[in-house]
Amino acid sequence: MRYGNVDKNEQESLARQAEGWYLCNLLILPGISFLFLLRLFLKHGRDDESSLAKNHIRQTFFMSLIGGSLVMVGCLTLYLGLGNTPNGWMWVILYFTIVHTSFVLWGLLGLAWALAKKPIAYPNF
Repeated sequence: MRYGNVDKNEQESLARQAEGWYLCNLLILPGISFLFLLRLFLKHGRDDESSLAKNHIRQTFFMSLIGGSLVMVGCLTLYLGLGNTPNGWMWVILYFTIVHTSFVLWGLLGLAWALAKKPIAYPNF
């Protein structure tokens, strides 16, 4: 069965790759993995047709952007607001841990959906 210009097996493979690069970006190689995710998005995630791969690629790409922004801006705001104090660092570390862990858990859920060959239901970018 074909979805546009990519067959079903390739759709499933691209969905798993996107979720794998997302988790790799969060856990192992931040930045470098995002470049691979960006490449997937530019190659497969911008067309108008709906597919399993496009759904997972768009979700992982935009969640990486949102996650990076939330972590950086939130930590920077806490640091600038509370200063270089033990209390300030405690809040920065606590914020980073909670937000980062939330995005890792979202990535694991996305990977489970990709392995089950199901599209992401929320958020839908």
